[in-house]
Amino acid sequence: MSIEKIFKNLILLNIGMFILIILSTQYQSSLLIELTKSLDPGFFDTKFGVVLVIIILLMYLVAVYCLYNFKPIGRSLFLLTIAGYIICLLLGKIQIIGQVTYVLQYIATLTDGAIITLIYFSPLKEKFKS
Repeated sequence: MSIEKIFKNLILLNIGMFILIILSTQYQSSLLIELTKSLDPGFFDTKFGVVLVIIILLMYLVAVYCLYNFKPIGRSLFLLTIAGYIICLLLGKIQIIGQVTYVLQYIATLTDGAIITLIYFSPLKEKFKS
């Protein structure tokens, strides 16, 4: 399998993980939902926090589209999106999530790392120099 095909499959896997994470948070146990409600409000309970999450979500969608089509802006945008996601994690409150959601987030993080490695440190980086 060519490195280009592996790269495109990683992007599709990353998108799939993102969708599954959203779906898995909707089907958490009632105990986890009650524990989450008992936590103090955090950064993402503010309007600015919600707007920031929406902006990062839109950046993610544009970034993966650009990466899939080997557009040069995709590399920087994806890296910026990952940095924004990390900042959001640092600003957020304690999260209580189920095992399935945790595993999906872990796999998504691994695919993020693999994508970054391929776009910056493999021969594939030349495809973004158009």
